[in-house]
Amino acid sequence: AEFSDFFANNVLTSEKLWQSILNDPSSKPSFDGLFTKHIKKFACLLSGGFGFRPGSKLLSEVSTNAITKLPNHLHVLHPYVDKTLQLQTTLRSQMEKMSSAKFERVLHPIFEEDELTLILAGGFLGFLAGLIQQGIETGGLNIPDAVKWFRGKVTRMKNLIRREREADEK
Repeated sequence: AEFSDFFANNVLTSEKLWQSILNDPSSKPSFDGLFTKHIKKFACLLSGGFGFRPGSKLLSEVSTNAITKLPNHLHVLHPYVDKTLQLQTTLRSQMEKMSSAKFERVLHPIFEEDELTLILAGGFLGFLAGLIQQGIETGGLNIPDAVKWFRGKVTRMKNLIRREREADEK
C-alpha cells in the first residue's frame, strides 16, 4: 500500500504524465501530430458551415501556438485527472494481487543500477566483520595494520566501481 501511494503521488501524477507527453522526445512528436490533426479537423468542421476553409499554413501556426501555450493552462486539470484516473486505487489493488516474485521484478530495475555496489559493499562489510571478530578472538588484531589494509580495500573498491561505471557509459 505504501509503495502504491508513493508511486501514485510522486511518479504517476497528472502533472508528471502531461510533462512527459509535452516534453519527452519520444512522445512529444506524436502528441504534436495528433493535436495538430484534431485542430485542423475541428477548424474545418467549424468553418465549413460558413463556406470558409482556413489554409494549412494558418492551421499549423494556430496548432503550434496552442501547443506552446497549453502547459500554462493544464494546472486546472491535474486534480480532475488524478481523481478520474484513480491511479492510487488501481495501483494498490493490482500490487496486492502480485506474487512476491512479480513485485520483486517491479522493484528490481530501481536497484539494478546500484546492485553491484550493494553486493560488493555487503560482501566487504561481512568480510571485515569476520576479520575483526577473528582478530579479537585470537588477539592478532593490530589496529594500525587493519587501518592500512582497510584503506587499501576501500581504494580498490572505489576503482572497481569507477571502472564498472565507465564500462556502462561506453
